[in-house]
Amino acid sequence: MKLTVVVVSFNVKGYLSLCISSALKAMKRLGDGQSELYVIDNASSDGSADWVLHSHPEVQLIALDENVGFSAANNVALRQAKGEWVLLLNPDTIVPEDTFEKIFDHVSQRPELGGLGVPMYDGTGAWLPESKRGLPTPWASFCRLSGLWRLAPRSPRLNSYYFGHVNQDETADIEVLSGAFMWMRKKTLDEVGLLDESFFMYGEDIDLSIRIIKGGWVNCYFSDAPIVHFKGESTKKGSLSYVRVFHDAMRIFSEKHFAGGQAMAMRWMIRLGIRLRAISAFLHGLVQRHSLAVADVVLSAATGIAVVGFHGATTGIVHPLAPSLSLVGIGAFSTWWAGRWFGSADRPFHRLRVLMAGLTASVSVIVVYSLLPEALRVSRLSTSLLAVIVGLIPFLVRAVLVGIRPVRYRWRTSRPRVTVVAPADRHVAIVDWVQSSYGSSLDVNKMSSFTRSSTRSENLEQSDLLLYAASMGGSECLAAIRAASAHGEDLRIVPSDLLLALGGIRRDGAPTANLSWGADGLGRLDRMRAKRRLDLIWATVVLLVGGGKGRHSASFSRKNAWRVMKGEMTWIGFHGGWDGAERLPEMAEGALFAGTGDRALTPEEARRLDLRHASDFGWMRDLELLMNLRMD
Repeated sequence: MKLTVVVVSFNVKGYLSLCISSALKAMKRLGDGQSELYVIDNASSDGSADWVLHSHPEVQLIALDENVGFSAANNVALRQAKGEWVLLLNPDTIVPEDTFEKIFDHVSQRPELGGLGVPMYDGTGAWLPESKRGLPTPWASFCRLSGLWRLAPRSPRLNSYYFGHVNQDETADIEVLSGAFMWMRKKTLDEVGLLDESFFMYGEDIDLSIRIIKGGWVNCYFSDAPIVHFKGESTKKGSLSYVRVFHDAMRIFSEKHFAGGQAMAMRWMIRLGIRLRAISAFLHGLVQRHSLAVADVVLSAATGIAVVGFHGATTGIVHPLAPSLSLVGIGAFSTWWAGRWFGSADRPFHRLRVLMAGLTASVSVIVVYSLLPEALRVSRLSTSLLAVIVGLIPFLVRAVLVGIRPVRYRWRTSRPRVTVVAPADRHVAIVDWVQSSYGSSLDVNKMSSFTRSSTRSENLEQSDLLLYAASMGGSECLAAIRAASAHGEDLRIVPSDLLLALGGIRRDGAPTANLSWGADGLGRLDRMRAKRRLDLIWATVVLLVGGGKGRHSASFSRKNAWRVMKGEMTWIGFHGGWDGAERLPEMAEGALFAGTGDRALTPEEARRLDLRHASDFGWMRDLELLMNLRMD
């Protein structure tokens, strides 16, 4: 037998479906009886094991009673492997159909080869640098954990961890393979040993790679067989918690492979790297979340300074510092709170919301100015000019961004558009699922093929979401992901036997999640913000005039109003208590319940009311319900 493929899975049923389907297609091209596929389920709670057993009886399933970790789970299958070669494959991968054929053609010419890795692209189409790696020396580990390698990604000095001196499209010998796709000669493993089970997760691939080299074999990065690795679906590799787990793995590795001063240096470098990563992750998160709002505020503040200076230059009037700063502060604050209230930074940009944010900021400037004492006022002309410019800033900034970076920024379409790319026999099922998930307020565009040139077609260019059927094939999926990435399209893969939307640029769908909760649902940030605005307005009403004396007076108490103000509670919440309710959009506890205000009598009724509230939210309906219940 030529090949044994081993997949260790833990609660990633959707991605596991993609992995198994693509691996079986690639194995089929090796010939009957030439390969075998093991799936080791690490005590998943999402039904993965039962699903594999019934959907893929040709797969050799080993369901473990507890999560024994990556190394131990792989070793269970490796001890039974019959293949001349073995492949450790992550469950969140898609393998093109010709991958195994290409690799066999390459390894047949290199008898010294012990292990092999390939280029990996994530669900956004980005090439993953861990496709090729070097020995994690103390300095290399520090550069990796601190992010210093990003300053010079091609430098052999600063980026030895990711073997930066080797191009991503260059086949070359490397030192460390990635555990996501680790192709190894069985004879090599028999000589150097299996995965070290003291590594629960991470580091075991580094340890084994080094042992392969020490055993006299060669590891290779083979650039002609790229795959998809969604990366981070079972673990969030960009998080600080991942860095800590990685630190523990590197500690074990350093104690095993380094001694004395090197081991101590490794520990200190890793600790320092973690602290620097924590700082950089915090700053990066701030910039990512608030950069657009900050740009609006800075421009508004600069405008305030400019109009005061312009008025002084043209009239000869010298404005005192305090009034000048008050005008600058008014402009900046008005822009900030109006943008936050209307969600002007939400992407894709909503024209009406951006315009409303600008108009509200303008009115706010004038209103706040009129309330200031005379000693803090500047000229009415400066204030009026600031109000006009502040009103235009949000729209102009976004129009410029859309014009210069259309791949990243765009205006939202009037009706959400979903493009489905699938074979004819799969179109109906996916379209029906999309329409049932989104409701009727959307356009569905169907395509039977997808290429780089088609990404600029008129229909596809306006898509809010691109769904690509995995049944198109692993090669097509990889090409589609990379092509969509070039134009900022949010492409997600739909498995052949499950209705799930996996991957994507925005990455807001978990492996077991469907599409976001409707075109007008609470899965959308702007709808949740509209609900929050209604909560605040109604809480203010209750605090001012009370909740009344009707049947629901206890729910409309001032105590609850304060809790709503603080975000601890919402006025209309979910019932819960039914199978699958954990997949509802996250929301605070409700003072009243969706649909009628009262708790549903049966789980079936609770499910119906909750799903309607989640997928077809309307703030006017909530307001009407609140008004009726207050008078009831």
